[in-house]
Amino acid sequence: MRRLLLVGATIICASRGSAQTTNYILSVGVGGGASIPTGNGGNTVKTGFNGQAYALVQLPGFLALRFNFGYQKFEYQNVLNTPSGAQEILSGVGGLQINLLHGPVRPYLTAGVGAFDLSSKINFGIDAGAGLAVTLGRVSAFAEGRVQNVYTKNGGFIQGAKQIDVVPVTFGLAFGLF
Repeated sequence: MRRLLLVGATIICASRGSAQTTNYILSVGVGGGASIPTGNGGNTVKTGFNGQAYALVQLPGFLALRFNFGYQKFEYQNVLNTPSGAQEILSGVGGLQINLLHGPVRPYLTAGVGAFDLSSKINFGIDAGAGLAVTLGRVSAFAEGRVQNVYTKNGGFIQGAKQIDVVPVTFGLAFGLF
């Protein structure tokens, strides 16, 4: 009976250990994708593109600290009191990533605050989203969608849920370092 319990405990610990090997204390990721107009956004914003690089510091449990650096470019049509043209946004966001499951397939939520450079003016903003990561060894492929609200002297870009103009959708790879 003791041997049976020992074998059972070994199998359970080994399977938990193999699921945990997909979580590295420090990971870095890069990605890019489309910034898709939503709702009424199609009237003022053309589909743009985005790119990001990030560092992820895994904390015990389901939480991780996430530090994003992003770039987006959109084609606006008479919005933000500017004539039609392109708008580039650089951002630095610090926040949390909450893994909803442990293992090789992990859905997650992310939220953070940071600085957004719009036309050489730094503004405060928030960033939140959801994604899915699939891990094989040290490499994870991910897909995520985010909503960002940048606050200028005229208020936030987003006044309500119906006013969300653009959702950045990003695909990329992350690499576990240690």
